[in-house]
Amino acid sequence: MFTKRLYRSYQFNFKLIQSITDWTVLLYLVVPSVIIGFFLYRDIAGDFQVLELQPLPLLLLLFGISFFLVKPSLRLFIYDADLLFYKQHGRKIHHIKLWGYWYSFLHYNFVLVILLLLASPFIILPFWKVLFALNIISVLHIWIQYSCQKWFTKWPLLFIVHALIIFSLSILPLWGISILLLAVHLLLLNTVLSNRYWTIETRWEYEAFYSWMKRIYQFSLEMRYYMPAKTKQPLILLAKKKILSRHRIDNLIYKTLLRKLNYLKSPVQLIVISIGLLFVLPMWAKAVVLIFSFIGLNVALSSILNEIKQATFFQLMSVQEKEWLQAKKRIKYRFFAPISVVMMLLFIII
Repeated sequence: MFTKRLYRSYQFNFKLIQSITDWTVLLYLVVPSVIIGFFLYRDIAGDFQVLELQPLPLLLLLFGISFFLVKPSLRLFIYDADLLFYKQHGRKIHHIKLWGYWYSFLHYNFVLVILLLLASPFIILPFWKVLFALNIISVLHIWIQYSCQKWFTKWPLLFIVHALIIFSLSILPLWGISILLLAVHLLLLNTVLSNRYWTIETRWEYEAFYSWMKRIYQFSLEMRYYMPAKTKQPLILLAKKKILSRHRIDNLIYKTLLRKLNYLKSPVQLIVISIGLLFVLPMWAKAVVLIFSFIGLNVALSSILNEIKQATFFQLMSVQEKEWLQAKKRIKYRFFAPISVVMMLLFIII
């Protein structure tokens, strides 16, 4: 039953990604990112002088990054409906939670090992001590969330736990940290198998199951359309200005963009990332980034304009296809011209 639920989870995520991505995403984003990232990492790692920090700076560094590498919750693959059948199928529920427990930490350690290995060319770390310490912090973090669910009790305790575990690296030997890791796992397992916190565990499962959907909602323009607005729309006074362009379609598009600036979030992110990469990449990589940035901006602007076209006021008014294409061409030119000049100047100067 655990394998079926795990398979269903991955199948859901795969179908979700497959339904909103196409070959353009693979071509414009994944492929150049992988190629540039691989050669850039290889060049930097080859020329970088490995840092060997003293014990105190190393512990302070680990203390800082441990807040970002801590495991926030468990995934036990149980749902609200399982509680109805707990008495009849208690052993099956027990096995599902046990397999889900170990899957959660195996997956977490797999990611953690990759990150530590990627960091190894730049800084010398006591690999096993760091790995065990982050696991201990994660286990205690989850146990604290079981026991103290209010933020004002969780964070002070979590801060103390981070400090005690990280600074114990300089005191405890590896075998001592291993025993401590085993002890905290037994503590958390006892809490998990007690079934006293079913509501928390099912909430964590639903959050983990739909985690990919939340990420795609954030990064996909098509899916972001369905997200409710969290803040008031800015620049409303400018949007109320009567005439922003002598062309009626252009005027409506400009007002829509001013009322809903979240449309421009993805193009602005792409421009900022591209400009940042121009400062650090070698010349050949800068040329690749520049080309794919222009292609990506063109795709993003086309997607935004097509989404605006689906608005209610464009459905009510008569807009000929030729008129729309001309407006689309003018707006793209007004966006692309200054951006292209700035990025070309940065490419030449930097």
